[in-house]
Amino acid sequence: MDALFTLSDGNETVKFDGNNFTVKGGDCSTAGEYQSVLTLTNSNEDFLVLTFNALPDLSVNMSLMFIFAPFEFFPGTPITNTISLLDTGDLKLGSDTQLYQCESIQRMTLIGELEGTTYTMTIVMSNVQIQAFNIRNGNLSTDVFVCSADQMKSTEQETTKAASEPTQPTTEPSATTVVSTEQTTFGPSNVTTEGPTTALITVSPTTPPALPFPNTSIYEVMENSKACLIMAGSFQLKVTYMTKENRTVSLIVDVPASSDVTVGGTCASGNDTESSLTITPKDGGIQSLTFNFTIMDGKSYLYSWSAGVYLTKFPDVIKSELIHSVNGTPVELSSPKLYYKCIKGGAFSDDILAFMFREFQVQAFNVEDGKFSGNGYDCEEDIGPIPRPGNPPVNMFVLTDKSITCIVLKDQNQFNIPYMSYTGNATEVISLPERYTVTGDCNTKLNGYYSQKIVIGFYNSLKFTIYFSSDVQKGEILAREKVTKYRISQIELDFDFNNNLFKDVDDSILGTNKTAVTANLSALTTNKDQSYTCRKDSTFSIQNDIYMVTKDLQFQAFKTENSTAFGSAVYCKDSGDNGSSEYNYILLISIGAALGGLNITATVTKSRSTFSHSGCYCT
Repeated sequence: MDALFTLSDGNETVKFDGNNFTVKGGDCSTAGEYQSVLTLTNSNEDFLVLTFNALPDLSVNMSLMFIFAPFEFFPGTPITNTISLLDTGDLKLGSDTQLYQCESIQRMTLIGELEGTTYTMTIVMSNVQIQAFNIRNGNLSTDVFVCSADQMKSTEQETTKAASEPTQPTTEPSATTVVSTEQTTFGPSNVTTEGPTTALITVSPTTPPALPFPNTSIYEVMENSKACLIMAGSFQLKVTYMTKENRTVSLIVDVPASSDVTVGGTCASGNDTESSLTITPKDGGIQSLTFNFTIMDGKSYLYSWSAGVYLTKFPDVIKSELIHSVNGTPVELSSPKLYYKCIKGGAFSDDILAFMFREFQVQAFNVEDGKFSGNGYDCEEDIGPIPRPGNPPVNMFVLTDKSITCIVLKDQNQFNIPYMSYTGNATEVISLPERYTVTGDCNTKLNGYYSQKIVIGFYNSLKFTIYFSSDVQKGEILAREKVTKYRISQIELDFDFNNNLFKDVDDSILGTNKTAVTANLSALTTNKDQSYTCRKDSTFSIQNDIYMVTKDLQFQAFKTENSTAFGSAVYCKDSGDNGSSEYNYILLISIGAALGGLNITATVTKSRSTFSHSGCYCT
């Protein structure tokens, strides 16, 4: 593709093209897998991660993430930590057997916030060709999915040619066309043909327009003066229909605020297993929206929904109104005792209707005191792509302070966490994904010693912290310059028991926050200006049978230059590098409750080479 990047901190703007990026790595899907990843890097060692997901209907979406340190682009900024910008909407690429092709200009926007500053990056792409799945013998597919912008341009060119009028170029990712010379408003509270507006736009039904969502509202079904069914969020309705000219067009309309609608429905009581909510706007293009819920096999579901839409004010419509029900595979929501939430958004849809939402929350059963339950189920979109157990991605974590990169950490990382499921005791293996945030502190104190820490956030609610402590007390003058050795001194894992990461988690612990800490470590020690490397699997016991397993581990703290390069390495025993001349094989033993949480550390040096081991094992 041809790409131009525009990065902004709200005050300054920096532009650069795609020529500076090279391939860093990636992960191709194999049989039975539904995700591929391509990672690019530039001379600043920033990362642009392209993730391709094959959905259940075999369509493919591409999401983007840009990882960088703000000071690299905005000199003088006090914000020196690394930030991840995430796209505000994925790009649709057709089916998993197709080549995606788009000559027209498309735009994707990525946003992230760090320490009160919002960073935005816009990527303007053209001449795009992408295929992420089912590539045969290295050749692109001959089955081509042409983007909607090119399709619309082609239609416009044909129409223009017939009318002998100049062609209007397409410049947006989802090409928009004016339905008539006098554009029609299809808003939440009125229907009019006066004045220009963007409330009605026609697009290919495969690429809905990115219109701003309305403000959030709460819609409640009342019983005895208390809410017994609650749905909250920001909603839009997309309708796809045929015109008199046999063209397929789509329109989007905001669902009015709760103050501009009448809410009705039925609540379940006793042993009832069904409930419903109906939204009837007082004015506008939507006639009504009805959602039907049921309980099956101990879970609540949205099993059908329907909408009535007035079409009379739209040109070329065949019908005056559209009434359609969406029935298909029921959407699993949550335990009937809890509420379901999807903050980042999604859609319930078929070929005719799409109910699109942001900040969505719904509880259709067992509402107490007119409020949502204390715990809720998270949708997959809020958690993000979850790597399969046993094969976590290799990640590079970088912490920078005042133009100095103080910590660099690279590894594959996963956590074994026990929990209570519906069926009894269980253990979940959670891999640290490619999407994460990095914060930390290059100048802190732990147990009186000059230390540094790196904090890695992932899956929206999990946080992994590593402390590196030096051999110098914090109060000493020029403590940084006096450091001769450092070590990993403390490991922390903060997490919550959510339904996406913990299969069949029991309701009694769902949403519970936990912190596991192992402290006072003296393992994995190395000299300043050196890194520590262990390529074999290394297992760390954190607390209460919670284990961390790393592979291809390499870290360096207390760095003093603006570089992510590692210093000369100290290797653990059996690291796989036969050229290593120095070994520091370490066995970390955490006895846990049997010895009151006492941590015992033993170091086996090179002189005791008869010690039996397998890799760098810490337990």
